[in-house]
Amino acid sequence: MLSPWYVTGFCDGEAAFTYSRNGGSFALYFGVKQREDNRQIVEEIREFFDYLGNIYYQKESKGSPKSGFSQPAAYYRVTKINALKRVIEHFDKYPLQSKKKLEVYNVWRKMVLYKLKNYRGTDYEPLRSLAEKLSSLNLQSRAFKVHKR
Repeated sequence: MLSPWYVTGFCDGEAAFTYSRNGGSFALYFGVKQREDNRQIVEEIREFFDYLGNIYYQKESKGSPKSGFSQPAAYYRVTKINALKRVIEHFDKYPLQSKKKLEVYNVWRKMVLYKLKNYRGTDYEPLRSLAEKLSSLNLQSRAFKVHKR
């Protein structure tokens, strides 16, 4: 089993705390993506989080005029709101250390907690405001990409 501080340190450099948007709704997620030869650490992080979320495997792509080459990779992603609560509990107990990640995480955390509290009757205006801030922070860090549908 991985050390909680190891997971935090690894995620400080490699994890994404972000969202995707489809119309007026927001899907929040936590993700870690690594090349296929680092697949074991992705699997161990999923195990650490009690097998919450899923691992997706990306095949090698030679690219096209609209997209570039991509290597085989393993992508761990947690999207269910109650599972994201477990992710928050970990990072609240074992906080991220880097400035950008800490800023990104704090905005993302507010989004998750808002959705947990207002799951059935969500007013999306507060989420839109937080999403704009998160997008700005993610663009500044260039470590993340905001996905819009």
